[in-house]
Amino acid sequence: MTKGLGTALLTLGAALLSDNTSIVVAAADANEQTILDGGGLRRKRITARYNSNHEASSSSSSHRRLSNVDEELAQRFFLPNKENNNPIDEIDMRELLVQMNLDLCFSTTQAPTLRPTQSIAPTATSCDNPGTCENRLRDQIYAISVRVGSVETLDDPNSAQSKATEWIVEECGADPPIDPCDVNQIMLNEQRYALAVMYFSLGGDNWNSGSNAGQAADNAEVGAWMTGKNYCEWGPEIEAQGGDKYKQLVCDEFGNVQQLNLQSNNMSGPIPPEIGVLVYLTTYISFFNAQTGSIPTALGLIAPLQTFDVESNNLDGDLFKPEYSGPNGLKEIVNWRASLNNFAGPIPTEIGLWTKIQNLWFADNEITGTVPVEIGNLVELGAFLFYSNNIAGTLPVELGNLNALTWIDMEDNDIVGTIPEEFYSNLELEEVILKNNSISGTISDKVGDLSKLATFWASFNELSGSIPTTFGNNLNLEELELQNNKITGVIPSEFGNLEALEFLSMESNALTGEIPPEMFGPQLGALRILYMNDNKLVGPVPENYGQTPRLKDLWMSDNQLTGTLPIIAEGEFLFLEELLINNNDMTGEVDESLCLIRNNTVPGGQLGVFHADCQPPASGGAPQILCTCCTACFE
Repeated sequence: MTKGLGTALLTLGAALLSDNTSIVVAAADANEQTILDGGGLRRKRITARYNSNHEASSSSSSHRRLSNVDEELAQRFFLPNKENNNPIDEIDMRELLVQMNLDLCFSTTQAPTLRPTQSIAPTATSCDNPGTCENRLRDQIYAISVRVGSVETLDDPNSAQSKATEWIVEECGADPPIDPCDVNQIMLNEQRYALAVMYFSLGGDNWNSGSNAGQAADNAEVGAWMTGKNYCEWGPEIEAQGGDKYKQLVCDEFGNVQQLNLQSNNMSGPIPPEIGVLVYLTTYISFFNAQTGSIPTALGLIAPLQTFDVESNNLDGDLFKPEYSGPNGLKEIVNWRASLNNFAGPIPTEIGLWTKIQNLWFADNEITGTVPVEIGNLVELGAFLFYSNNIAGTLPVELGNLNALTWIDMEDNDIVGTIPEEFYSNLELEEVILKNNSISGTISDKVGDLSKLATFWASFNELSGSIPTTFGNNLNLEELELQNNKITGVIPSEFGNLEALEFLSMESNALTGEIPPEMFGPQLGALRILYMNDNKLVGPVPENYGQTPRLKDLWMSDNQLTGTLPIIAEGEFLFLEELLINNNDMTGEVDESLCLIRNNTVPGGQLGVFHADCQPPASGGAPQILCTCCTACFE
């Protein structure tokens, strides 16, 4: 090697080791970046590409006089091995740099190159330089933006990212300033920056709690965001309804953000992709706000995320994106609540990979497609709510695998076909809501096996067959809706067993036979609503119909009932508000005992709606029923 070439290498090596110049070392894998995390090194999958040109702009720095230390390091790492006399063309500069035994500061640099890189830590002198601090923070922010896909926002001075950048670099001049060379602090600075972006993106100055308009550092209220304090002290403690308390922001013992609970906080704007920087986050709750835009794909970077609750916002876009719901997506998710938004797209088959999920809620959106068979893999699922969407197709038999399921609500969709027999194998079911679809077939006798069943809504479908008598086994049943179907047969007398029953609607079907006296009586002390109208029921009204103590609404209109409305005893129907017997074949006179419970008498009762066939026919003659206290008469 010639003396001139050796001198050039010495100069290059010294320049690369200077406090104003950084060098880059290509990573072993273009898809990985090595970072420090607490106790040691780990590799993190990334897609970023960086290089270093931000601090190497000084023309004089590369021609400064070499110190003895610089010469020694340059001789060691930038000259070929004299023993093997390697020609200069065969020297692998990248390999030489990788082998350098220096303390590394794994920060990223600003402009993109073909591969991810690492820059060597500045000297102790440069770490004390506010200019170096600002440059390294900007480099770090650029790397974050590449990682989460928000680089273009850095050029917009009005973006949340630009505002957060300017806010955080001001801390280079703080007392004490940010240390840009402390690896642990660099990691925490990432989270501090991400929280600042979220504050600006979600209208933090207008929040109900935690706001810090003007970003006051010293005189801000306790729990205010964007102060000079440790961000783990941001976020006040809030008392929720019922007296429960929660803190907006919770960190672990190492200063990593674990929980964000920003519910009902007057937030508006998009969830920024920088949420993906909070890689230790387990809980994000922000329901009852006005968040807009779509869920950022960077959510998939938060591997430990367990709860994501954004109900009742104005979010849109595809609800299930492959970055967080695909094969490489979230695996620890337990609670996914996204109801009452404007989300679209189908339920992916990969949903079956969320095997730890317990609550899957995306009701009242614009989700399309079908319920995939892979839903049967979610054996921990306790609540599956997807009402008010555009989901079509049949219910997969794999729903029968959800043995932890307690609540399923698919009301107001386009479901067709029958209720799979396997569905009734989910013995933990308490609430089943199938209302307003196009479900056909019959209700299985196995419904009686659901001993914990409290709610069964199957109205407004195409169901046929008879009402299973086994409903009488559901002793915890409180609400049963079967109206507006094609159900035939008789009303089961077994309904008289349901002491917890509060609401029973069988209207608008094709039921026949007489009303069983078991439908009334003191054993049904909880029954408030009983709708049997618009069927083909015959025979008289049972004599004991007034013995159901808390009955509020009794509709028996539009049937073929006969006879005279029975007298009620004193103390009966004290809570009755609506009594409909019109459009039947009943005759006779309404007894005074019923008129005494009208709400216009003294002392009177609660009865305010009383319909009967008390209108004289247009052709003349007496009405079917004589009634002096009815509120509406029909012919």
